[in-house]
Parts: sequence; C-alpha cells; structure tokens
Amino acid sequence: MTKKVLNHGFKLFQPWASHVVKGKMKFLVRSISTRRRGRVAVIATRGVDDIWLRNASEKEIKEIEDKVGAIGSVEIKDCIEVKPNKVKEKLIELAGKKYWDYYPKYLVPEKTRTGMVYIWVLDKAKEWKKPKPVESKGITWAKIELSDM
Repeated sequence: MTKKVLNHGFKLFQPWASHVVKGKMKFLVRSISTRRRGRVAVIATRGVDDIWLRNASEKEIKEIEDKVGAIGSVEIKDCIEVKPNKVKEKLIELAGKKYWDYYPKYLVPEKTRTGMVYIWVLDKAKEWKKPKPVESKGITWAKIELSDM
C-alpha cells in the first residue's frame, strides 16, 4: 500500500492542532478563506494558546508538550463564508449546540479584511504516531512534502 504524499499543511497553535487531528474540531472559524480541498497536513506551531493554558490541567499540557511540527492530516471538504455575527448560528446548524459550547469563542475573528469569516469544514482526521519537523515561514500554510503515515 502506497502512502499519499501531502504537499500542503496548515498551522495552528496547540492544543487546537491536536484537537483537529483527533477529530474533535471538525469546523475551524478562520479569518481567511481557502480554495484548497482534499487531504492536508496539520502543523502544530511552537506556540501554545495562552488562554487555554491558564485553565489546562497538567495531564492536558503533558499530552501536547512534545507535539510540534506536522502531527497528522485532515481533509478540507468546504469553506463557508459567513458574516461574523452569524457564526454562532451557522456552527450550531452545522455541528449542534454542544460544538458551539465547546468552540473557543476568542478564536472567532471579529474583524477581517473582507468583513467576513470562513468556516473550514474538516473530515477524516488522522493523528500520526510521531510529529514530523516542518520548516516554513508562512503564517497559515506551509508547502511540504510528507508521507501521510
């Protein structure tokens, strides 16, 4: 069986990168849209979300502390443009109130260049056994060449 080679990956702070590859985050609210569809790597950046960190348990911190780099993959199925004041309504429609209650509200952009926000629809998350190092200067996307293990 040949492994698929991934050519792109998107970056997130921890713990959100881990939540994506574990399939817990199936929708991401972003300030930028994407036309990219299909399987991409999920790249955990060196930073950890400060607000999450304040309330995290030692166990939660331990789970993510060594996970930097490409930590898994996910399929981008869609990108839905939404007015910022309609994000709650749309996420509840897509995923239910429980997901809205879970989603970190401070990650929902209030202002963007376009005046709109974008819900990236994710599916078929896969967490890799070991992170793979990624060198990239991009803020959101990285060009890579990695096997989807």
